[in-house]
Amino acid sequence: MPKRATNILLTVSIIMLAGLLWSRAILSISMGLMLIYALYFWNKNNIDSAKSTSPYLKNPLLIWCCSPILLLFMGIYQQGFTSTNLQLLLTFSVYPIAGLTAIVAEKFDFTKTFSQPWIHAALIALLYPISWFVFHATTVIEEYGKGKSLPVLMDNDHLRFSMFLCSALLFTLLPVANARYKKFSFIILLAAILFLSVRTAWAMVFIILVGYGIYHFNSNKELKKKRLINLFIGLALVVGALYIFPTTQQKIRYSIYDWQQYNSKGYDSTYSDGVRRAVNTAAWSAIKNNHVTAIGWSAIPEKIKETFSQQFNGSKTQYGWPFNQWLFWWMGSGLTGMILFAIWLFYPAWYGFRHKNPFLIIWTLAIAASCLVESTLNYQYGVFLHVWPLLICWKTYQKN
Repeated sequence: MPKRATNILLTVSIIMLAGLLWSRAILSISMGLMLIYALYFWNKNNIDSAKSTSPYLKNPLLIWCCSPILLLFMGIYQQGFTSTNLQLLLTFSVYPIAGLTAIVAEKFDFTKTFSQPWIHAALIALLYPISWFVFHATTVIEEYGKGKSLPVLMDNDHLRFSMFLCSALLFTLLPVANARYKKFSFIILLAAILFLSVRTAWAMVFIILVGYGIYHFNSNKELKKKRLINLFIGLALVVGALYIFPTTQQKIRYSIYDWQQYNSKGYDSTYSDGVRRAVNTAAWSAIKNNHVTAIGWSAIPEKIKETFSQQFNGSKTQYGWPFNQWLFWWMGSGLTGMILFAIWLFYPAWYGFRHKNPFLIIWTLAIAASCLVESTLNYQYGVFLHVWPLLICWKTYQKN
């Protein structure tokens, strides 16, 4: 049975990865399949071993994965089950499904079965933006100078696609037995992340490299060269990217220009960074000056647009959520809800610290960094890229 269960898990994980890259419908279907898989083998394990289900229910991982569903109700009770609230519930339902799957499939090579196809999928997905650059190099470099980026899979969501590459990069550093071509994959993924020039991904890479380096400095006082070679290669590529990749140079120039324009001229809808900054400013103003807190998730878009128009001389925005996860929770569920959300978000890092699992700390901090400039966990892709890599890190290091 273990081999059959592992093969089924591998098949469903490949379907999930295909959905993550190409189709939201397939992604949703894969979660239904994952739930069926988890419930079937959970029940079968209990029958075969004649065990109670209580050990599963007391598992810290499963408790953590079920908690966000309860937290969501702090912003649902105000308007009830509106379309926005139902969408958030559906999105966050991935957490308990993923948690149950990770626990049930632990004995079926959960970490290896997920992490290796994840790396391969990331490498395959890179063929699209790289080939686009090869055939449209001049146009691409010009577009980077305007704040745009290469077309990518995952509905052309550059941030989430880059987060996907960052998670695959982290997996190349995990202590998974028989993982092939890890060093080579690490170099390709790191170069690709720098090349795509999504600045949030740069911050996540920095956290991954520094966190991994600190882990080895603390765990190996002799600092053996072989164990640190990935870190040295990574740091060299990060520094070299400033001079090698034209896309990187263009994105840095654009970022500086965008920031200067906002500081001197104020809000301008043609600059992406300026828009993010302005929307967050409006959200903070609504909280601070108008006491817009605990209003519920469905009421946030209207309040954001209203405050934005008041603050920026009648200008309008199409964005209904702040580009910051904490501002979103503060507006929707109040200060208490925001604090509880922060405790939940950082719990895996605390758990990783207690159980000497550096990879849990690294990915938690990486996702938290993305949440500063995006409402990452409001979106289907964001939730997937948070929970699945986190659980792979959780179970991999726990097993090793």
